[in-house]
Amino acid sequence: MKIAKKILEWKRRGYALLLTVVFIAIALSLLAGLMAWTSGGTSQVDRNNLFRASTGAAEAASSLTIAYMWRDFYNQSFSSTNSYTDYLPDQSAWPVQFAFSDGSGTQNQSGVTSGPANWTTNWQSLNAFGAPYSGLSAFVAQCAVTSKAMTKNQAYDVSATVQQKFDLAAIPIFQFAVFYNLNMEIDPGAAMTISGPVFSNDGIWARGLATYGSSVSAVGTVSTGSGDPYVTGKTDNTASTFNGSVTTNMDSLTLPLGTTNGAAGTRALLGLPPSGTPPYSEAGQEYFANEANIIISNSADGNMTAFFQDPTVNPPLALIPNNHTNLTPNGTFGGYTTYTTNYDYTFATNVQFYDYREGKTVQAVQLDVNKLNLWLSNSSGGLGLNNKMNVDSGHHINSVYVYNNAQSSSSSLPAVRVANGAVLPSDGLTVVTPDPLYVMGNYNANAANNSTGPAALIGDAITVLSGNWSDSYNFGTKTSARLASNTTINAATLEGIVQSTGGNYSGGVENFLRLLEDWGDNKNVLTYNGSIVVMFPSQYATNHWSGSYYSIPKRNWSFDVSFMTQKGLPPITPQVRAIIRQNWAVY
Repeated sequence: MKIAKKILEWKRRGYALLLTVVFIAIALSLLAGLMAWTSGGTSQVDRNNLFRASTGAAEAASSLTIAYMWRDFYNQSFSSTNSYTDYLPDQSAWPVQFAFSDGSGTQNQSGVTSGPANWTTNWQSLNAFGAPYSGLSAFVAQCAVTSKAMTKNQAYDVSATVQQKFDLAAIPIFQFAVFYNLNMEIDPGAAMTISGPVFSNDGIWARGLATYGSSVSAVGTVSTGSGDPYVTGKTDNTASTFNGSVTTNMDSLTLPLGTTNGAAGTRALLGLPPSGTPPYSEAGQEYFANEANIIISNSADGNMTAFFQDPTVNPPLALIPNNHTNLTPNGTFGGYTTYTTNYDYTFATNVQFYDYREGKTVQAVQLDVNKLNLWLSNSSGGLGLNNKMNVDSGHHINSVYVYNNAQSSSSSLPAVRVANGAVLPSDGLTVVTPDPLYVMGNYNANAANNSTGPAALIGDAITVLSGNWSDSYNFGTKTSARLASNTTINAATLEGIVQSTGGNYSGGVENFLRLLEDWGDNKNVLTYNGSIVVMFPSQYATNHWSGSYYSIPKRNWSFDVSFMTQKGLPPITPQVRAIIRQNWAVY
């Protein structure tokens, strides 16, 4: 009996040992699985971290390439796509190193595409991109950059490819109903409808009896409260009506001027180009003096000279007789050699009148548009040049730049005036000057056949003189004696303003066109159909706005919708540049 009991105890002890071994084996198996799972999880985390790092590296490479493309597009030197493939980030301070490729196997570069080859003829609608582009079109380069980054010297080879698609757009500035490069204020006391897009590179205060039919956008804030934030003490309890989007904190839309794109740099485009700027380079063509077909200038004593400018002619700036021979150098203008003939340019003369806002006598070069038309059709005048321009450039002479060399003083204001401009040359007319610009009588308003052409007026300030204006008015002529008549202006306008400071109101968009006559307190009609663009503070016509030197007209103002078409744009319309992001993808 004792022996049997011991055998039974040994069996029980054997079973216990066996169970212990089994449980230990199971535990070891579970531990091994747990360790394998943990190791696999750590590996996956490491791979994910490396993928995120690779994504950041690929995005850095593609964004660097885009930055160089935007720089050159903005600075008028956009080049072929292979010029941008080699821009790669500096990895010297990176904790992980990468090998870069274009996503298709080519090492040490990014993939770059841009089309069409001649983007300057690729006219595209920008409606799909929302404010501030709604209703606009532009000349567009459609681009994509693809960059692949692969880890180097890591436990795992992990890659990521980033592709960014974007448009580089050159937007004609006169497609905006109102465009301000400064703070914009608008507070009309009578009903005013603004049908096209409104944009400011600064802020906007919008109040009063205005109705907006399209987008209103600003880089700063669009303020619609009763108080004007830019001037002391101005308020209006009347709210405007907005039928389109109102957007703040937009990206800026700027002229291609590099680091000088402030107001001073923008205004410089109206002046003479910097010495050494190639006139027919993209950068040179931003200066109106290099783009205009005819340049008129006078000497300090008033003698008048006109130059003809044609990109196919060498030297680039010349007044050329019909047979293009017997040229005699007579000096320089803007750094270029000039040539003259014996032609009598009766369309350019000197005139004098008084400006009641500035309190100065205006010494103006006057461009008589009717006489210009006659000269352009005269075989003894400009007909040969007019036809040559059409053959060389696809349009007849359609732009004039005027530079007044008269001396400025405390009592004298050099300026330019256009007159007798109801009928324009066959392909329209843009008139540019760095001086204050006056337009007298109907402009681009052909009552005989109710037709108009593409036109623009560009200057330091723009003042409208009605058809009733008399140059005999002097500093003692009362406002009530300067009776205006109904006047129509059909032209885009680009000028400077005197900004609000302290308690001095700028006058707002509603007083963008300056006046000097008695318009009968909302009786006589000033009809304006165009685009309002303010790019800088006025440099010469600098007295603050007030209502003491004129009475208000009935303003029949509208946006010229023909500017929304490529064909309808005024000659030498300036363009603002924008980069418009489309798609971002990683894989």
